[in-house]
Amino acid sequence: MSDVNHDPMHSTARYSIGVDLGTTHCALSYVDMNASDGEKTAQGVLSIPQLTAPGAAEERELLPSFLYLPHDNELARGDMTLPWTQERRFIVGELARSRGAGTPIRLVSSAKSWLCHPGVDHRAAILPADAPEKVERVSPMESSVRYLTHLREAWNHAHPDVPFDQQDVTVTIPASFDPAARELTAEAAAAAGYGRMTLLEEPQVALSIAGFRRATARGASR
Repeated sequence: MSDVNHDPMHSTARYSIGVDLGTTHCALSYVDMNASDGEKTAQGVLSIPQLTAPGAAEERELLPSFLYLPHDNELARGDMTLPWTQERRFIVGELARSRGAGTPIRLVSSAKSWLCHPGVDHRAAILPADAPEKVERVSPMESSVRYLTHLREAWNHAHPDVPFDQQDVTVTIPASFDPAARELTAEAAAAAGYGRMTLLEEPQVALSIAGFRRATARGASR
């Protein structure tokens, strides 16, 4: 486990937020620390607004880890509008996956895997890997920034009174990530506005959850 930009002077965050930056899906869960004690946990999963069709945003518990880069005249004005912005020029999530199925040269997928690929420049605009020269490309790190930013913006839209950057945030990473991939993930999170953030390997997450459940069960039995 590694702390990134964690300020011990600010330990009064209301929420403990967990972000799974997944290869195929991203998710955000949270615990309301003010409403939790040894016998109960106030836990939830954020419903994430995302485009499901041009001009149509719906809430889903999972954000597919897909980024679609449309050409300038592909969609009408407003087709990429999200509840918190009208200025987006790319698509993240469900519509990115479905639209990219028909135009794969404009679809970025498995960006998380590219972060740990030893043979590429992770900050270079190389994705989509098979895109022709005329198609816009982004780096593996920028793709991750866009997924993480979407999650932060979705949180702030749902919880405007408790801003994301004032909560304690944990981002999970695979145990297989080498130090370079960990650093790239931390850099992407910082670029996405994750100020108080801890990186935690996925096996440690499982152990932490198991330990928490045992402690909660003991508290409930007293």
